[in-house]
Order: sequence, then C-alpha cells, then structure tokens
Amino acid sequence: MKLSTIALAAASLLLLNSAQAAKPLTQAATSPASHANAQQWDLTRLYADDAKWEAERLAIMAEFPKLKALAGTLGQSAQSLLAGLDSMSAMQRRLSRLQSYSSMKADEDTQITAHQARSQLGDQIYNQYGEAISFVNAEIAAIGRAKVEGFIAAEPGLAKHKQSLQTILRMAEHTLSPKEEALLAAASETLQQPGQIYTLLTNADLPWPKIKIRGKEVVLDQEQYTAYRSDSDPKVRKQVFDAFWPVYKNYERTLGAVYAANLRGTVFNAKARKYPSSVAMAQAEYNIPEAVYLTLVQEANAGLPTLHRYLKLRSKVLGLKQAGYQDMYVPLAKPAGSYTQAEAEALTLKALQPLGADYTQKLGAAFKQNWMHSVPQRGKRSGAYMNGAAYDVHPYLLMSYNGDYNSVSTLAHEWGHAMHTVYSNSQPYETSGYATFIAEIPSTANELLLADYMVANAKTRDEKIFALSQQLENLRSTFFRQAMFAEFELAAHAAVEKGEPVTGESLTKIYLDLLKRYHGDAKGVIKIDELYGIEWAYIPHFYRDFYVYQYATCISAGAFFAEGIANGDSAMLERYFTLLKAGSSADPYPLTRAAGLDLASPEPYRALVRRMNRAMDQLEGLLAQKQ
Repeated sequence: MKLSTIALAAASLLLLNSAQAAKPLTQAATSPASHANAQQWDLTRLYADDAKWEAERLAIMAEFPKLKALAGTLGQSAQSLLAGLDSMSAMQRRLSRLQSYSSMKADEDTQITAHQARSQLGDQIYNQYGEAISFVNAEIAAIGRAKVEGFIAAEPGLAKHKQSLQTILRMAEHTLSPKEEALLAAASETLQQPGQIYTLLTNADLPWPKIKIRGKEVVLDQEQYTAYRSDSDPKVRKQVFDAFWPVYKNYERTLGAVYAANLRGTVFNAKARKYPSSVAMAQAEYNIPEAVYLTLVQEANAGLPTLHRYLKLRSKVLGLKQAGYQDMYVPLAKPAGSYTQAEAEALTLKALQPLGADYTQKLGAAFKQNWMHSVPQRGKRSGAYMNGAAYDVHPYLLMSYNGDYNSVSTLAHEWGHAMHTVYSNSQPYETSGYATFIAEIPSTANELLLADYMVANAKTRDEKIFALSQQLENLRSTFFRQAMFAEFELAAHAAVEKGEPVTGESLTKIYLDLLKRYHGDAKGVIKIDELYGIEWAYIPHFYRDFYVYQYATCISAGAFFAEGIANGDSAMLERYFTLLKAGSSADPYPLTRAAGLDLASPEPYRALVRRMNRAMDQLEGLLAQKQ
C-alpha cells in the first residue's frame, strides 16, 4: 500500500500493495463454460512493454544520488523539509508503479524465469531506494517535535505529509542513528529472501503427485488440491489429503528452515529497534494497541463452543460418524449451479445495492475495464489479491475464477479492496494508502452483504440451506481459522525470542496442538491426523508477520457494518464511506473508532459469534422441515 511513513516503510517492500497477501481461494473443478467472461489484466497501462519498464528503472536509479544529497537539509526550514519530502514522495510514486508491473508480470506465471528476474530487480530497486533515504527518520527525530510542528504550521504544503511526520516522531525511540538505519536498510533485501524462496519453492518447484480420481489422472498441485478437497465422496477427500500433505511433510526440514530464517529476521529487526517483541513492532507503525491482537485471540478461544457446534452440525448433515480434517471443505448442500464471471458480477452489484448508487455505478463501470486477471492457468500465483499501488492508473486484481460460489464471494471480496482504493485515492498520494487493519473491512463487508443477499433471495429451501452453509463456512474460515493462525504466529515468534530452537518439526507440533484444540479433537468433534500438522507450511501469509489476524478483526468489523448498512442505518453508511475515503490521514485505530466500533474491546467479536449462532439456528430450522 502507499506508505504511511517515509523511510521505515520504504524498507519493507511487501507493504506496497493494499491487500497484497493472497487470500486463500477454493477452486472448483468446473467446466470451461464457467470461465466465460474471465479477464486478463492490461499491464500496458503501466508500461507499454518490458523495454519501457527497464528504461524507467534505469532512470529512477540515476535519481538516487539526488535523494542521498538531501541528508542534512530537512531541518533547515519548512520549505527545505517540504522540498525534500516532495522529492521522496514523487520517487516513491514512480517506484510503486514500477514494482507493480514487475510483480504482477511474475505472478501471471511463476514458471517464467525472465519475469521472476524482473520482479527481483523491482524488489532490489525498492530496497536501494530505502537505503538512499534511510537517513530520513533519524534526521526528523533529531529535528524534534516542536520544530517539526512549527514547520507544519508555517508551511501549508506540509499538510499532506503531516501524518507521516507525526508517525516518525512517535516512533523516534525506535529510530537508530543514520549509519545504523542505513545498515538495516541495506540488509532488508537479504531479510526478504525467505519469503521469495518460499514462493518459488511452493508455487513452482514442489514435486506434486499424480493420483487417479474416478479413473482420471490428476496432478495434485495446489490448484487441484483445492478443487478436489471438497469432493462429495469421503474416500476421494481422504485420498487427496493423504497424497497432498506428504509433499509438504517431505520438505518439513527445508520449509522449517526457510520460515525460521524469516522469523529470525523479524526478531532481529525488533531487537535492533528496541521493541519488547516482534508483535509490538508489527503494531507500532500504525499505532494499533496490542490489546486488539490479544483480545481477538481471547475471544476466539471463548467462542470455540460455537465453532464446535458448527462442526458437529456439519458432521450431522454430512452423515459422518466421525468427521476428520479432510471433511472440512465439503459443502453442506449442493449449489444451484455454476456462475459465469458476468453472472458473478451481476450478483455482486445486486448484493451491494445497500452501499448506494455511487458505489455500484463505479463498480459496474470498473468491471468492464480489464483491471483483473481471472483466467485460471498453470503456474499462476495461487490465491487472490488486489494491488492498489499504481496511484496514477487504477487498482489491479488477481484471482482464478472457477465458477463456484467461493469464486463469486472472492470476486466480491477483492473488488471491495479495489473500490476502497478508488475512494481512498480522493486523498493526496501521500495519504491515499491505508493500513491492513482497515483494508480487510470493506472486502469482508462485501462478502457478508453478498451472503445475506443469497440467503434472502434463495428461491428454494435447498438454495437457502446452501447460502446459510456458505455464510457459516466464511465465518469459520475468516474468523476462527485466522485467529488460529494468529496464535501460531505468536507462538512461533515467541520461540525465537526465547532463544529456543525452531525447526520444521517444532513448528508442526505448535500448529498441530492448535489445530486439535480449535477443532475439538479431544472432545471427539473433528479427528485431526498427525500428518495434517504440516499445514502451517501451506500458508504464504506467515511471511507477512502478524498480518492474518487482521482478517479476523476485519470480518468482525465487516459484520458490524454489513448488518447496520443492510438495515438502512444512513448514519452508519455515512461513517463507513468516511472511513473508506480517509486513507491514511490518521492512524487506523482512531479511524475505526470514529466509524463506531472498538476492536480492542470484546463486543465486535462476540457480535460475530452471535451472528454465527443465528445462522445455525436458521439452518437447523430449515433442516428440521419436512421436504
């Protein structure tokens, strides 16, 4: 996403793109007809061709000496500070566009070496930019709050930089000397390598097994795993799990070493900057109270009886005497059919009507503009994301549209991110980005509005059962599953911080214990085989430290807004759009509080659990009816 600070965030490439971490996307084995209207994005709007990109890369590199020469000038006057910050902002704007092109080209097909090489160059130049301006935070901290605030009052042009400056001043105690900052900036590329290695290993190089399903030979890669794990035949589901997870288990040592390297890099940065913990460092940039993270974990654990109620209901509906983890993805009811992408877009527009005509008109127009790459293809990066970093162009989206309801829901989710970017780009570039803490609110609100629409407009009992079951599954996977991930991250980082050895085996043990507790293994709710403890190695989100918990906080916030807006609360709708348009003009926690909810308190999470119980009440009532 566009950065809320200048030098600190510049050193972290992955913070460039709003909603950049890939959202897990369950894909269905459907006919090519469901792919009708699938799109390929138009990257020529960024650069006409690769040669133009390379020319811009070289031109940018030639500007870095000028940025380095700004060192020592920022405190001379308000005008000097403005000139320096404007120069850096303009450079960052160009870099964001440059890196967007190279990363998205690489994501189209992870098997093309030239694209991967270009993406590395894009990452590299952003790190070089971080090195060039590594003096900024230390220099502004040395200028001091009183003088900086005096400059802001005297120079109106500094208004767009005010939030960044205040953030740097707030974090001054964690800012090192210029030489130390330069050293950390130079190390950033090295510290990003575990994530790069993981992406290539898991998307391009793992040796996927071949299995026969109903006489058809299937290469069980990530895409086919997500397609067949929801198969209606329990024997097929078990076959798929037992063939897929040993691939990760066979690489447990290597994948453990890669993730441990990522953890150690994070802990190194936290110690270097004098933070008490890695999670404290992660929360500090956007000034989010640690109570938000801890309250989420606490309330998710308090809500486990509701999760277990849902899991037992699933087993009853599916007729399973003892459900296993391989039964988690099979739908409770058959969908009415598949959806073309055009049908999915039409459904989304109808479902989002409570957000108003301006929103749906903007969204309907954007659907026609080839902003999205939705065609399934081998080698394409798994999952789904929205890249909103190219401020002067438009958001881009990636997913593999497969025609099932989950694809429809994912489309609504990612376009929630895109529309958030459209509205936040009413801000100046410097404050048009937004924290992940807010980023997942409009996307999950869209998903829930879609889910409510599908329930309300179901034509038959079976359609309503399907819609309710999909809503329940969304709540399970986005709230409880992500909270479980959040606990895993806390434990994994804490192990490194305590100096304990971290291996693939130890990570699997941590994850397996959580998997069993959340799924009620000891209570006979879901049987968790030991093999499935390796699932931690399947989650790319863990390479963005302390990111995933925000899916859980945001679906709680999304449920809050979706319910009020759907009920016609015009004041809430106004506050909601104020939030979308705010960008990073203030810290995210105060922005959400101004919109009407406190994510450091238990209530938003308890409200989501109540919503889940209400949906189960409805579902059980329908199931009790005679057909």
